[in-house]
Amino acid sequence: MATSREIKTIDVDAELLAETRDAMSPAPDAADREVAERAMRFYLGRRALEASQALGDLSEEEAMRIANDELHAMRRERRSAA
Repeated sequence: MATSREIKTIDVDAELLAETRDAMSPAPDAADREVAERAMRFYLGRRALEASQALGDLSEEEAMRIANDELHAMRRERRSAA
């Protein structure tokens, strides 16, 4: 998939990356980059879920739907900005 996005290089502690790999259970041949990206996306999705739950008395299912909607909206914005 070819996209025009800026790539950043970061240093990550090897032990932290190994713990993340264990927690995220990626494909056995997943690159370190994929593991880190998946963990960051999970974290952002969790934050969106927590924010939506703080808005009121939403069920977990409704909060998850809102979080997914927001994640998809963010991705659409990012694609249209590229």
